[in-house]
Amino acid sequence: MAGAPLRRRSIPGAIRAGVSLLPENRTTEGIIPSLSVRDNIALAALPRLSRFGVLSTARVDTFMRRLQIKATSPQQKAGELSGGNQQKVLLLDEPTRGIDVGAKAELHDLLDELAVNGLAILLISSDLEELVNGCDRVVVLRAGAVIAELAGREVTEERILSAMSGS
Repeated sequence: MAGAPLRRRSIPGAIRAGVSLLPENRTTEGIIPSLSVRDNIALAALPRLSRFGVLSTARVDTFMRRLQIKATSPQQKAGELSGGNQQKVLLLDEPTRGIDVGAKAELHDLLDELAVNGLAILLISSDLEELVNGCDRVVVLRAGAVIAELAGREVTEERILSAMSGS
């Protein structure tokens, strides 16, 4: 991360470095449906939203507004939100799977804005178009090993497919 190695399997180290995961199945692995939108956001970004161990609900609510989460209130249960709004509560394994075109466009715009503002985003997707349009660099893995790394103009559907097939 930023040129420095992270300790393997060190969850606290990954969190301190700002690494997060948006799982493929958001409703069973990515959110806690019975908790509020505010609580789910706080869980996903606690270090950024608290000071000295005290959660700032105002900061969580500001984060909710920036993500344009459509909810009746920050206290609404995350499980009651649409798929696209659930996806925004998570702070990316298949981030646009199962959401409508409008929510997909909003999510891509948000990711672009976050990247322009210096946030590194790790996107895991089987949608090659999404990878080509949304990534500056693509790493292709097979059996847990890196088999190709593409950057800049190398990031094309053809090059990704070629790397995936081993040719």
